[in-house]
Amino acid sequence: MEFSSLIFIFQFLPLFLVLFHAVKKEARALILTLASLLFYFWGEGGFVLFLLGSILVNYLLGLWIDRFRKKNLAIVGFILGLVLNLSWLAFFKYTHFFIDNLNPLLKALGLSTIALSPIHLPIGISFITFQALSYIIDVYRERSTVERRLVNFAVYLGSFPKLIMGPITPYHKLQSQIRQLDINISGFIAGSRRFMIGLGKKILIADKLAPVANQIFSIPASQQTAGLAWLGIICFTLQIYFDFSGYSDMAIGVGRMCGLSLAENFNFPYVARSIKDFWRRWHISLAHWLRDYLFLPIAYSVSRRIKTDRLLGIKAENWAYYLGSFITMTLCGLWHGASWTFVIWGTFYGLLMIMEHAGWARVLKRMGWPWRILYTQLMVVIAWVFFRSDSLAYALQYLKTMFGFGSGNGLEYYPSLYLDREVLFFGLIGILFSTPLPGRLKTVLGEVVSKMAGPFRKMILPVARILAAVTLLGVFVLSIMALASGTYNPFIYFRF
Repeated sequence: MEFSSLIFIFQFLPLFLVLFHAVKKEARALILTLASLLFYFWGEGGFVLFLLGSILVNYLLGLWIDRFRKKNLAIVGFILGLVLNLSWLAFFKYTHFFIDNLNPLLKALGLSTIALSPIHLPIGISFITFQALSYIIDVYRERSTVERRLVNFAVYLGSFPKLIMGPITPYHKLQSQIRQLDINISGFIAGSRRFMIGLGKKILIADKLAPVANQIFSIPASQQTAGLAWLGIICFTLQIYFDFSGYSDMAIGVGRMCGLSLAENFNFPYVARSIKDFWRRWHISLAHWLRDYLFLPIAYSVSRRIKTDRLLGIKAENWAYYLGSFITMTLCGLWHGASWTFVIWGTFYGLLMIMEHAGWARVLKRMGWPWRILYTQLMVVIAWVFFRSDSLAYALQYLKTMFGFGSGNGLEYYPSLYLDREVLFFGLIGILFSTPLPGRLKTVLGEVVSKMAGPFRKMILPVARILAAVTLLGVFVLSIMALASGTYNPFIYFRF
């Protein structure tokens, strides 16, 4: 079951909300937990047992760490938590990747290769694992108090608003909310609006551009022209932003309806003025997780091991940053998918961040802001080519074609074959709404109205509110019509 499905919007969500709001406050966590298990079972069947097992094991490990802290046995629960959670992720997500890369070596050595049946990847396992790890680490560090009610912990690790694709929110930021689950009419209305906005992003923009990106990336890169390659990657760049940010909006919206304030995930990443700035704006909850639980421990470990101020002429603190960034971003790429294209995608960002820290950031600051945005988005688009391509060879050929080194003649495949009025319209809408301009225009108009004389202000404000409500309702109706017609693409991040 997905948020952008008719059965979720018109059956699951309304029934859940009626039950959730009808029961006493003390029973809301149980209702949310049961609804979440049903939600996961609907899509994953028997793998709901994996979710239940993860909830129970991590709950008990948290209690172990807290119970035996003074006896110096907390480290046992901590290490066991890391090993178990990472082992589950490694088995489901990376076994085939490991075997596929091992078999050529075995074959070269004259040894028998390993045949392996397909392993089902449970939806949301990457996000479940990161949530569980953050809880175990925070309890061990005493950054979070342990949760003693199993149902409350189940809400944290398995609640359906953030179960599949986040946002990744540390337990200490949700603990008090989960224990209260306070709901009010203003929060419910705000959550409903956020859900409809997210639905519109997904259905009316991402899903309109997805067919173009999919069709172009199915064409051999060597047979494309530069214009066609650019059209494909621009459509994908907009698609993945509105697809993922749309899901995040829906998740945050459903959370607000339940009394949970989930972490924000996006802040207009396509107007970033450096790669560091981009990662402060893109998938913010993941970036914070990587910083707190991976980059900082690595950087501190490196800095402690370098006993001199400089090593090979480079400051020790810079070595800590370089190694921390490189390892963190490479693992970030591998986390996104068991493929060398994702590893290259992450490593590419790591190298760019090292360059900026080493001095390129000072050069960027001397440029005008339009040039800084242009540079950053060019690097982002290049990175998306690796992210979207099925193989490293395809990605490299696609990049060659983008920059005029392809061999396509433009007779069989050309941009106007895919760029119709609908794609152009929603593409332009996507470009506009991937910037803060609409929000700033709304703020300016609000300031103008506030300065008007009383009678005019009283007349305009109700009209503005009605127009905003009608526009949002129109977005919702158009989205439902598109869903009913069957024009739908699964969320990109479901496969991660």
